[in-house]
This record gives sequence, structure tokens and C-alpha cells, in this order.
Amino acid sequence: MVNRAQSPLATPSITGIDNDIATQLDVHLTSITNALGYEVQLLTVGVWMTVMFSAQARTITLTGLTTGMVQQVRALALGGSTGHSDWSMPGSSIVD
Repeated sequence: MVNRAQSPLATPSITGIDNDIATQLDVHLTSITNALGYEVQLLTVGVWMTVMFSAQARTITLTGLTTGMVQQVRALALGGSTGHSDWSMPGSSIVD
């Protein structure tokens, strides 16, 4: 018998943040089995704000960022029995 019950999603991890192009960051996440997509947030003026939804985890590009700012990023996977995973541990990078 096949179990078709939904289950909670694992929490993604940020595996890297690259700044190869000015004013943007490329966020790399672990891929989560059965995730429908990923939500990425930046910490802006002390508040986490959603800046991107992505169908894949390999490279999520955040654009229009301010040069010289240190950006903190976190992500979660969407789907599963609870609708989403827990938030990843934050990662950070300076924007060139």
C-alpha cells in the first residue's frame, strides 16, 4: 500500500550567498523533497520582509539591493501538511 498522506516539510538550509553582480545576491538553498516552492525574506529595519517566491532552490536571485549594506536572509519551503517548513537559520552577506 502506498502512503499518500502529507507530512511536514524539512527545513531548508542556506548553503551559500554570492554577490557576483552589483546590487544583487544569489541565495542557494538545500532542495526539500515535496516542496512546492520557497519563500525568501530579508531583514529590513528590524522586520523580516518577503522579497521572493521561487519554484526552485538552487539559485534564488534577489535584485535591487543597496550597495554597502549587510543583508540578512532566511527561507522556508512551501507545501506539506502544515503549508510550510520552519524558517532556515539566517545567512548574511554584504552587497557590493
